[in-house]
Amino acid sequence: MSWLEQDKSKSFHVRFRLGGTKFRRSLRTKSRSKAESRLHRLDENIRLVESGRLQIPGGADVATFLLSDGKLNGSIRTL
Repeated sequence: MSWLEQDKSKSFHVRFRLGGTKFRRSLRTKSRSKAESRLHRLDENIRLVESGRLQIPGGADVATFLLSDGKLNGSIRTL
């Protein structure tokens, strides 16, 4: 389950739950259409994880991994 939130500066954030843990991540956009597109991709990636077709590596930043379509294990700042 994931959803969008918009902060006071009109930037979008995504919130979701996976495995009993809550996540919140900035999408770094003020465009609703871009935010909704990323939200749909996130939902698909969560479905892939839940079905076993996509596996989150141990130690990976879950939100970064799912929002990058399984390409990044951590934020670019920490790589």
